[in-house]
Amino acid sequence: MARLELKGTPVSPGVGLGQAWTIVDPASRRIPRRHLGAEEPEAALARFEAARRRAVEDLKRIQAVTTRELGIQDAAIYGAQIAVIQDPDARRQIERLILEERIQPESAIQELLDRFAGLFEKLEGGDIKTWAADLRDPWLCVVRELEAVEEERLELGPDARPVLIAEELTPSLVTRHHRQPLAGIACTRGGRFSHGALLARSFGIPTVTGLDQVHTKAVAGEHVVVLAEEGRVLFGIDEREREIAARMAAERERLRGVLLEASGEPGRTADGEALSVLVNIESPQDLAMFEPSHAAGVGLFRTEFAFMERPSFPGRDEQLEVYRSVLERFPGKPVVFRTLDIGGDKQLRYFQHPQEANPVLGWRGLRLSLEWRDLFLIQLEALVAAREAGDARILLPMVTTVEELREARRLVAQVCGDGRSIPVGVMIEVPAAAMALRELAKEADFVSVGTNDLTQYLFAVDRDNPWVSGLYQPYHPAHLRVLRHIARTCAALGTPLSVCGEMAGQKTGALFLVGTGYRQLSVVAASLQKEKALLREVPQQELRRLSHAAVGAHTSSEAFGILREAADRIWERVAARSEADPD
Repeated sequence: MARLELKGTPVSPGVGLGQAWTIVDPASRRIPRRHLGAEEPEAALARFEAARRRAVEDLKRIQAVTTRELGIQDAAIYGAQIAVIQDPDARRQIERLILEERIQPESAIQELLDRFAGLFEKLEGGDIKTWAADLRDPWLCVVRELEAVEEERLELGPDARPVLIAEELTPSLVTRHHRQPLAGIACTRGGRFSHGALLARSFGIPTVTGLDQVHTKAVAGEHVVVLAEEGRVLFGIDEREREIAARMAAERERLRGVLLEASGEPGRTADGEALSVLVNIESPQDLAMFEPSHAAGVGLFRTEFAFMERPSFPGRDEQLEVYRSVLERFPGKPVVFRTLDIGGDKQLRYFQHPQEANPVLGWRGLRLSLEWRDLFLIQLEALVAAREAGDARILLPMVTTVEELREARRLVAQVCGDGRSIPVGVMIEVPAAAMALRELAKEADFVSVGTNDLTQYLFAVDRDNPWVSGLYQPYHPAHLRVLRHIARTCAALGTPLSVCGEMAGQKTGALFLVGTGYRQLSVVAASLQKEKALLREVPQQELRRLSHAAVGAHTSSEAFGILREAADRIWERVAARSEADPD
């Protein structure tokens, strides 16, 4: 079997080692009409009823987990789906098709769905497709249960555990195999905040989505390793790679106690230099992925996801509810809310964005908010009102000029109206803003660096474009020098500074940034424990030496090599602690 590596989106952390088990979703194909033999109908009906009962059990399990994690409102859909497959009239129709027309249960369900489709085609209205899906999806759960008997015949090794490979991460995919422990899940599609993702995290299954056509590329039975925190899945691995993956999984388990201990304490270097390690989140649902008390606050809350998860613009009260729910989980700690940052690769399906020759260089971030004042003012009203629940702060994305900052601050003051202020910061992503930082930092309450876009704009490269992605080099000395300039400028002016970009959550990036003078790092939840444990092993003097060496390098690979060698060496100290004290 040929070796294949795919990169996707981390959904549920962990290292999973097993064999590929490809699941074909019945929603992606039409079930043909297959007949039963003369003696088979009664047994087929019993098989259908058993599958239907199992589907009800799984939907109830999903409903219970969703109620616990998200609330009754989000779980209501599963109660409706249970009612659909318990509908007496629909069951009588299927029973007649099996017993009288002698067709297989799967085919009978397909005919029932065809009748639903024919009925809805004659109706009109915006919600018709939704109603049809609500009827179709639960019956497909029954089909999956009917076909699960065939799937379970897949021959795996005696000690192997399956890695489910599917087109889409759905709740039924996660729960239908609860009787057989899963090593991992790899899917082509599926959101990080979908119900399927929620269940994968709840059950502790290493999961990655966004893997290009993985459901067509995987070979059933081949050895697979899911490196979920890195978003990588490796297929067709050899014995040596399996041994490495097994050691990684064992090491991860040993490290859990050490990392947990470090994450519960304030951030610091080995010689006691205080650090604030905050967390980046996209939704209140992210809070289920870590212990909020372990973070010094929220360094970046991406408010656009509150807009993207809805069918229309959320009003002031809807936004306020979201912002307040996050603040209440971080009492006495700062929560930085970045204002709406759409445009480029982040679009709202209910807003017609103008056609642009180069959207990444166009109407996005603060540029859009200042043009679209009504929407911006509603968001500012919600953020200002949220102050009552905690230490809310506003971060402006894609700031280019000091005039933009002044106009945004004027609107914030207009909304406040009561003489009380709310901190307003600027996000440094545009090289021009980095070069004009002295003027911006004098008028901003704080500064936050977005290393992802800063790298992209500094090198004039789209990192998702395979033709030029090799030029996306966050560890190039040119970028490192810009970061050093930002740190020195803010230190000279006494302006609070943090980093919320991807570099902050990488071991190599954390070493460089702290050595350069950054004292606030905001990272994804999966990096929170590792970050604290790593930095507690290094004195400030060593960090400064590493930073100086990296900035003085001539190439990206040279600078990265210096930092990577140090990160690997320091991480070995953390691992040694777990080996010395496995309990």
